[in-house]
Amino acid sequence: MPCDKINVRDGWITCPECRRNHRLLRITDETEAKNLEVFCRDCKKTIVLNIERGQSVERRSP
Repeated sequence: MPCDKINVRDGWITCPECRRNHRLLRITDETEAKNLEVFCRDCKKTIVLNIERGQSVERRSP
């Protein structure tokens, strides 16, 4: 599955689809996660995140 970089504003991950939800998930420099599912309430999409040391990479779920 292809991976892309996503936007982080002021430590908060924004939805790559609608970009309206400015507080989807808060991350710091030490945040790490693998296959973390995050749901956007605005566009109703589920995004699967792989986060390594504060650098976020997103993967859309089918």
